Amino acid sequence: MTNSFDERPTPVSSGMVWQAAESSQIAEIGYESGADYPLGIKFPPNKKQKAAGESGSEYHYANVTPELHAEFLAAKDNPDYRNSIGVFFGQRIKPYPSQFPFVKVEAENPPQPPSSPNGVGAAELFESPNSTPTGTTSPGTALAVIDTLTPDALFAPGGVTDAQLAAGREWYLTEAKKYGIETEEKRTELKRFARPLQKLRTGIEARAKEFTGETKRKLAAIDTEKRRLVQVVGGIETEVLRPLTEWEAEEESRKVRLAGIVQELIAKGQRIYMDMADIKIAIRDLEGVDLSILQEYKINAESAIAASLRVLKPELARRQEAERDAAELAELRRKQAERDEADPIAEAKRKEEERIAAAVEAAKVKIQQEVIAELAQPEPKPYTHPTDSMLEVIDSPSLASSRPSYHYQVGETEHTHQAIHAEVVEALRGYDTTTRQGAMALLQAIIDGRVPHVGIKY
Repeated sequence: MTNSFDERPTPVSSGMVWQAAESSQIAEIGYESGADYPLGIKFPPNKKQKAAGESGSEYHYANVTPELHAEFLAAKDNPDYRNSIGVFFGQRIKPYPSQFPFVKVEAENPPQPPSSPNGVGAAELFESPNSTPTGTTSPGTALAVIDTLTPDALFAPGGVTDAQLAAGREWYLTEAKKYGIETEEKRTELKRFARPLQKLRTGIEARAKEFTGETKRKLAAIDTEKRRLVQVVGGIETEVLRPLTEWEAEEESRKVRLAGIVQELIAKGQRIYMDMADIKIAIRDLEGVDLSILQEYKINAESAIAASLRVLKPELARRQEAERDAAELAELRRKQAERDEADPIAEAKRKEEERIAAAVEAAKVKIQQEVIAELAQPEPKPYTHPTDSMLEVIDSPSLASSRPSYHYQVGETEHTHQAIHAEVVEALRGYDTTTRQGAMALLQAIIDGRVPHVGIKY
C-alpha cells in the first residue's frame, strides 16, 4: 500500500535484512539501507500476545544511519551500555521520537476470526461497502472502507461518516451475541471474532502516526525553506532600504541631540544650588547660544533660555547683594574690633597720664614742704656731703625712665645756702599749690626757669 501524501512506500519492505538479537528485550534487528524507515525491531511477544498465539510487535524507525545500526548491534560487547542491546536502545533511540520517528507494522497474515453462524467471515469485514459476498450484504462491511482510504482522505473530516461507523458497530454488536462466554473455548472464539477490530484500530494509529510524521517533516521542510527565502528576500530589502535607513538613523540621532540641548538649557535654570561663579557662567552660556543650529527646536530653545534666565538672573542679583552685605558686615566688624582693641589702650594711657600728674603734684608738694621746713630751721645743718648737691624725688622705680625728677642746688657755704633758700621761698610765694591748677602753674614756672636754683631733670 502506498501513501498518497508524498507517494513514498510504507515502512514495510521486503528488503529488510534481519538478525537475531542477543537480548531479552529485543528479538530481532533488521536494517534496509535507503529505506524511509531503515531500522526494524521485533520485540518478544508479551503475555497477551503469547496467549493469543501471536508474535511480538514490530516497529520501524526512520533516520537511523548505517553507523548507528552497526553501533546498535555491537552494544552487546560495549561496557558503556552494560553489554546490552536493550540498554543501547533505551538510551540512544527510544527517548528521541522526534529524531527517530517510528511506525508499528502489523503482521502480514493476521489470524482471522472463525466464520460467523450466518456464514460471514473476516474477509467480508474488509470488503468494499458496496460488495455483496455470497449474495448477502453485511452491515459490518461498512468498516472496511477505513482500510481502503488514503491517509489524507481517511483523516480528513468526514472521510469515514458517522453512519458508516454506526452501521459497523451495529453489525459487530449483533454478531458478538452469537458467541457465548460459558467456556474457555467460546471466550477464545469471541476474542478471535473481535481481533479484526483490534488490528483495524492499531492500523489506524500506525497510519496516523506515519501520516503525522510525514506531515511534520513536510512542514519542517516548508519552514526551513520559508526561513531561507525570508532571509534572502529580507537581505535584498535591507540593501534597497539602506540609504533610507541610514538617513532615518542620522535624523533620529540629530533630533535626540537637539532635544538633549533643549533639556540642558532647561536644566541650567534648575541649578540654583550652584555657586555664584557657576551661575555667571550659566548665564553667559545661555545668552551665547546659537539658536540657528537648533533648527525646528529653535522655539523650544528660546523658551528654555528665557525660563532659565528668569531664574538665574534674580538669583545672581540676590547672591551679589548678599555678598555686598556680607562684605559691609565684615568691615563693620573689623572696625568694631579695632575700636574694641584701641579703647583699652586709650583708657590705660589716660589713667597713666593722670597717675603721672598726681605723682608730679605729690613730688612738688613734698619738695615745697621740705624746702619750707628747711628754711624754717634757725640753724640749718651743713651737708655732710657737700658734693651731693641734688635732691631727687622719684614717685616709683617703674617711672624712673619716663618721669621728671625734681632737685634744687645750694651753694657750698652756709651764707650761700641761706641766700639760695631765701630766693627760692620768695619765688614760690606767689603759687597756690593746694589746687591742681596752682600746682601746674608752679611746675611750669620751674620748667620756665622762673624759680631760681630749682630745675627739672628728665
